[in-house]
Amino acid sequence: MNEVTLRPWREADLPLLVAANSAAMTAHLGGPETADAVAARHEKYLRLVRDPAYGVQAIELDGVAVGGVNWLPSEWDGAPVTEMGWFVVPDAQGRGVAAAAVTLAIADARLRAAHRTLMACPDVDNHASSRLCAASGFTLQGTADLSYRDAMLHVGIWTQDLDDPSSVAR
Repeated sequence: MNEVTLRPWREADLPLLVAANSAAMTAHLGGPETADAVAARHEKYLRLVRDPAYGVQAIELDGVAVGGVNWLPSEWDGAPVTEMGWFVVPDAQGRGVAAAAVTLAIADARLRAAHRTLMACPDVDNHASSRLCAASGFTLQGTADLSYRDAMLHVGIWTQDLDDPSSVAR
């Protein structure tokens, strides 16, 4: 595998969100968004990247942007958590890029996130993301129905304690 790095999200990263908005890439997210919604998401990322309470990052493979990984303050069951999500464009998939990027993002969250429970919620049918959660030190807590982008998803609730040194990539 080549070198995977993270860097802050920037204006030039809009094409990544456009590429990630295909039917195949959004099959486990309720389907594609409108072009306006993608543009709004990009503008939101550009605002949040300036706030140190958020980890809004592009994934680069050998210096070329190929995806995104974010962690952000959130709430689950009335408790504060740090939520994480990621994507890698199809041309870069299957090469360990997501695994390397998630490992880097977890390390960043360990340093900067205020809420020490890290949570990821992939659709239960998104087996690749569930395997990545397990390999990245998350523990499956159960499943839940979650409203996301105007769709109801059945997701796995994966967590890890950012203060527990034993919950690292396996």
